[in-house]
Amino acid sequence: MLLIDGSYGEGGGQILRTSLSLAIIFKKPVKIFNIRVNRSKPGLQPQHLACVKASAEISKAEVQGAELNSKEIIFIPKDMPSNKTYIFDIKTAGSTGLLFQTLIYPLAFSEGGTLIIKGGTHIPYSPCYHYLKYVFLPVVENFGLKSHIIMEKAGFYPKGGGKIKAKIFPWKEFYFPNLASSFVPFRTQIISLISDKLPSHILERQAKSALEILKSKVLEAEIILEKVKTESPGTMLFIYSIDKDRIKRAGFTELGRKRYPAEEVGKNAAFQFLNFLDTHTQIEEHLGDQLLIPISLAILNSKKKEFGYTVSKVTRHLLTQAWLIPQFIPEVKIEIKGKEGEKGDVRIEER
Repeated sequence: MLLIDGSYGEGGGQILRTSLSLAIIFKKPVKIFNIRVNRSKPGLQPQHLACVKASAEISKAEVQGAELNSKEIIFIPKDMPSNKTYIFDIKTAGSTGLLFQTLIYPLAFSEGGTLIIKGGTHIPYSPCYHYLKYVFLPVVENFGLKSHIIMEKAGFYPKGGGKIKAKIFPWKEFYFPNLASSFVPFRTQIISLISDKLPSHILERQAKSALEILKSKVLEAEIILEKVKTESPGTMLFIYSIDKDRIKRAGFTELGRKRYPAEEVGKNAAFQFLNFLDTHTQIEEHLGDQLLIPISLAILNSKKKEFGYTVSKVTRHLLTQAWLIPQFIPEVKIEIKGKEGEKGDVRIEER
């Protein structure tokens, strides 16, 4: 049985989610201990427990320790997922995006399937629906992993109540795109989104402030305004850009909150984008660690021996993934060059 220390590196839910995904794919029993022990609320919280239970359901796994606040689980997958519709309700504003990213790989490496996930679609510290749709999924499709996703209802903190539906296709062919040097915007969109019960001027103020910042750097962007029905009020400003090579994408999210002016929401999302461009790298920091799993799996299942990219910031999440993935895939080596907090180089290769 593989032993994984959940307090390593970033020490959060990422270790749990990655371990569950790869344990199913490689049919490796795993014991994860010290789960989130250094967090203010240690152990499994509702969002993490939902990932454990969903992973167990699709793989018919034997599980020990699957309860709230548990700091240790044993997970023994029995089968690969079937091609059917799975419905999971986190029952809080827990991230639908993070649960989706936990399940996409086991489903893709089996027969595919459909996911209906209820919870939060736009919450802090997780990829929002728009990031999945416009950045993550289009980029991983360049490696052969294909999925379609729609949002049937948006969900903000604290009530959640959002709903996404995704169709995941079997991953049978593996590709490796030729990335151009640094990211150069070809087309950029500003998506301003608010709950339907909030005044429309918030939509416009968020978008206008973001556009003014981008124009100061001679960057043009198309504005899209969205009003959605939600159980909790909320706002979001999302900027995504497609690189001139039509392969790379980057996305930046800023969520509104009480006493946080709409103008600041837009400005801060725009500054995130500009700060990324100033690094002259290929991949922004959040996508940087999210790509490690699909690239590692693609290298393992193809004749390609290595792949690399430059990342705008070496994060604790990136370093943790680089340590964790080879625990499940010893045939793969992941090397990160650069100091934490600074830009760096990522290299994934077959040993």
